[in-house]
Order: sequence, then C-alpha cells, then structure tokens
Amino acid sequence: MTFKQPDFKKHNDSLVALSVTDVIQETNDVRTFRLDNSDGLLSPHKPGMFIKVCLNIKGKEVWRSFTISSSPFHRERIDLTIKRNPQGEAGNFLFEHIGPGSELNIKGPSGQFFYDQELHTEPVVLLCAGIGITPMMSIIRYLSDIKQNTPCALFYGARTHRDIIFDQETRQSITDLPGFQYFLTLSQASPQWLGNCGRLSFDFIQAKISPTLMSRFFLCGPRNFNQNFEEQLLESGVPQSLIHCEHFHKKRKSK
Repeated sequence: MTFKQPDFKKHNDSLVALSVTDVIQETNDVRTFRLDNSDGLLSPHKPGMFIKVCLNIKGKEVWRSFTISSSPFHRERIDLTIKRNPQGEAGNFLFEHIGPGSELNIKGPSGQFFYDQELHTEPVVLLCAGIGITPMMSIIRYLSDIKQNTPCALFYGARTHRDIIFDQETRQSITDLPGFQYFLTLSQASPQWLGNCGRLSFDFIQAKISPTLMSRFFLCGPRNFNQNFEEQLLESGVPQSLIHCEHFHKKRKSK
C-alpha cells in the first residue's frame, strides 16, 4: 500500500468537533482518548505533532495541548494519551467527565516536533521519560505502518513497572519492525524487577547503540531531561540539526 504524504496546505486552525469512541486505561493515571476522525475533519498530521483541545469547565473556556499518540497512517482515528495530574484542571475534567459518546472541540494539528520520512533519512533514536513516550509511539506506529526499515531505537525511562505505558505494544514492535530496538529502565524498580534499573542516562545510551553521531535524536521529557540530554549530545559531537526536543513543560499558545 502506498502512503500519500499529508497535505499541510490545508488550514489546521479551524475548530472541529470529534466524538470520543473509546477510552483506554493505559496505567492507573494514564488514559488514551480515541477520537473519530472518519470524516476527515481534522487535517492530516505528522508523527509527533499535537492538537489543541478546548474544554468548557464550569462555564470557562480552557485550552490545552495534547500530543497525538496514534499513527497518521490511520487518519480515521486520533488518539490522545493523557496523564492525569491531581492538580491539573483539564486532565481531571477529562478523566471525570469525558467518555465514549462525548465530543471534544479541537484545533490542529500543530508543532515543529515531528518525524518526516523524506527529510529524516538517518537512523532514529527516541529518548523519553514518563508521558513523553506519546509522540514516540506515534513515530514508532507510523514506521511500522509504512514498513519503513530505518533503524530506530527507543530509550524509555519510567518510575515503576506500574508506570510503563504501551509496554506490550512496544515489545511487539521488536518483532514487527525490522531494525527496532527497545531499551527500558526504571528509576524506582521493585526487587522483583529483572530489567534495567536507574534513571535513563547518556552513558546507558552510549553503551547500547553505536555509533551515535550519524543518528537523528528526538527528545521528550521533563525540562531537565531534555536540557541534559541535548547538552550531552552536543558535547559528544552530534549536530544541533539532528536534535529535536519537545518541551511538555513549556506552555504553548492555544489560539
């Protein structure tokens, strides 16, 4: 099957309403909200992009941005994988009031953090922590859908085994996607955990893949996570042009 590149000439700043078809519990505090885009109301996206969601909370218009975790190959659905913050206004509203049959008003897609199969021909290295795995899953799913043989390594840091998102699907990708590698490490592992322990580090990455200088890096995690890895990559000789960062902590303009 030939996959046609999305047409980004279409306007992506129009407000559209998409219905929720399913809510998938990924972990105790993470859910995927699946939206019906079978009518193509939302413009095509590239893997890694986000959309803006408008919520009516107690009569107040609240805008938030969420990364699309689904592959752009399947344009009929849009997955938003969201972590609930106990102090978060929008997240709590979504978890408590949004379910199958609900409608969400959205704009997008947007963002400069994305994978482009035509421009990005180097091996891909995905570095993420926590909910930062969401844009990485969009990239991995897309590579699998288009049967791209580009070498791809995912380095994922989580706290405990209960906090691992998409673990089963990601492990299946090792079989389904040629050249794919998955490295998971837990910072608060239980004594029963048999995998890698500790925070994701640059030394850990260098020990697993080589060489790194000719790879393209995508980083997504907390502020210090992105900053530290970007600095270490630059110090090791990786060109700035091969490093992409998505800052979830940075407030995006919503309109």
